[in-house]
Amino acid sequence: MDSLREDTRGSGRLSRRAMLGGFGLIGCGAVLHVSDSFAFSQLRADRTTSIRTSNDETALLGISLVDSVETGAEETHLAALTNNTNSAMTISLTLEDPSQAELSTRSVTLASGGSTSVAISVANDSPTGTDALSVEFYASNNTGLSTSLIRSINVESGEQPSLIRNIRDRTENNTSKYRITYQVNNVSDFDNIKISVKNLDVTWAEDLFVERSVREGIVEYSQGGTEGNEHEFTFEVFDGTGTPVLSESVTDVSSGENPPGNEEPSNSDGPKVETFSIVDTTQWNTTNYSLDYEVSNRDNFEEVQVTFENTANDWATETVSNGSFPTGNVSYSQGGTEGDTYEITVAVINQNGITIDSESITHVSGSDGNVSYP
Repeated sequence: MDSLREDTRGSGRLSRRAMLGGFGLIGCGAVLHVSDSFAFSQLRADRTTSIRTSNDETALLGISLVDSVETGAEETHLAALTNNTNSAMTISLTLEDPSQAELSTRSVTLASGGSTSVAISVANDSPTGTDALSVEFYASNNTGLSTSLIRSINVESGEQPSLIRNIRDRTENNTSKYRITYQVNNVSDFDNIKISVKNLDVTWAEDLFVERSVREGIVEYSQGGTEGNEHEFTFEVFDGTGTPVLSESVTDVSSGENPPGNEEPSNSDGPKVETFSIVDTTQWNTTNYSLDYEVSNRDNFEEVQVTFENTANDWATETVSNGSFPTGNVSYSQGGTEGDTYEITVAVINQNGITIDSESITHVSGSDGNVSYP
């Protein structure tokens, strides 16, 4: 070590041969230092001796890391590792959050000049975003030399962009009525959605055109004197460059029957209906229900809506709301309905007015004192 100190003080640098042989020359007690280019670019043995290499993948341990990976990807390339020293090197890889992904190898030994490729399989439910996945690299050799660093990469959604739309035809009394729910998913650079409703049968009817900059929402349409007319619904989703990403057109004759292709918006991380129970105290030809509910996941929760739908008499159908979380109670009472069949639906509404989860049961009023879900 004395000769190394003399070289360092005399010239301020070491030869390429000494640099590449750093593992063997330095021996126990040395450490590797890390460059900003994902490579271990410096060896240090004590206060006065240091060995530097180039500031790229040709450094002592070269790490060429991808910028991003996608959720759901299987055995996709993560990094190329190269041992640029004159002695064998063992590299261990550890995920900061093992539930996010699985590495093709967790430890590899590379001979001098050896290289290898590491692949990764990313979970479908892995968090996404900038620097969402972190990997620790730990390198060592048989002389006791070791070092580690952590690098993070972006995780992008591997799911394809999609548009969920739900067109409810509520036409009645010669008035075309529609309630349109939409949800845009997996558009990373979402800018806006344009929705239009056009009457194809008469020119005097007022058309609807709306532009929204939120990924989900509700649009209402109503036009008197047009029951039985054909309507065209158009959806266009645009990214930040103004390029259409998704589009769909649907036609429907306003009759109270919903068009095909309706889907319910969802949110895997949003509020959920866990359970509800109903006490039926129907008597004297009056249906009486008391319903207790429990929901979970408060994020974006707005309220619970319970619909008591009388399948025989529309006039007896009623929707009752409650904003209490996580538990609450609603009640329903309607005369002249004992023995009627009810479709009772408990729906969780988010802050955009979207039904994000719902569960239903069917019950004949007065037939059983208590029913519950599940």
